[in-house]
Amino acid sequence: MDVPQLKLRAGHTGWMDATTCDITTYVWLDHDSIGAPTSRAHSLSLLRDSVIRPSLKALDVEIDALRKSDEPAADFYAEDLADLFQTTVEGYLLTVQSMWERGLRSMLMLREKSLSKDADLAALERASWVGKSPNLHDHFDRLMGIPLQSFDSYADLDLLQSFGNAIRHGDGNAARRVHQLCPSLWWNWMAPGETLEAGPFRITMPTDGPNHPSFSSITLPEAVLEQMIQSVLWFWEDIENMRCNAFKRKHHTVVQTLAAWNEQRLLRKGSRIWSPG
Repeated sequence: MDVPQLKLRAGHTGWMDATTCDITTYVWLDHDSIGAPTSRAHSLSLLRDSVIRPSLKALDVEIDALRKSDEPAADFYAEDLADLFQTTVEGYLLTVQSMWERGLRSMLMLREKSLSKDADLAALERASWVGKSPNLHDHFDRLMGIPLQSFDSYADLDLLQSFGNAIRHGDGNAARRVHQLCPSLWWNWMAPGETLEAGPFRITMPTDGPNHPSFSSITLPEAVLEQMIQSVLWFWEDIENMRCNAFKRKHHTVVQTLAAWNEQRLLRKGSRIWSPG
């Protein structure tokens, strides 16, 4: 296996951990092996703008109209559509996770074929996100020269994987992890032994109850989906800028984009529309 062709702008070489790696100073000399990150970002943006937002807006308008209606059965239909809205958000969230993971694997496979004459693509195909090594984190570190954790959106991308697994399989390790990271998504669940007081009423949950709620009782607002989409777009934006950083001759528009990159990254935290908690 050949060593990936990469360097620091300052002239240093070698591996860096997530706490010291500045992605704006890392350069892949063989930038052609990265592929076309912008095309992946464009596909996701097109899905969001042409499919996801219009369909969820249409459902939201219909639900609102039913709740304002005087028809006897309107409330029942509104609840049915609210359930459909939730299922649709879950489906789109799963689609976003699948697109992101396929894009990541495809980029790593392209990189593997570029760097090795005897590329073992099967290892990349069967690698899991985490767990038994070599997993996708290991392969990313090996092939890209930097840890996945170096990217601003890593925490969201890691959570997105758990969302995908939980939506696919229901209750299990992934669902419990989502609850640990995002307990507020179960607004109507109380932990064992927890007490709720409302006026003269006092409710205490049994101490022998489950430590985690069922994933089926989660509430996923559209803001969660929007944030996961944005975080994937941020990742591909970072990959594209790192790729462009290696150009020997840069168009003036590329120079301008790279100059604004750091400032835009600083604004990301404040522009979030949803955060775990």
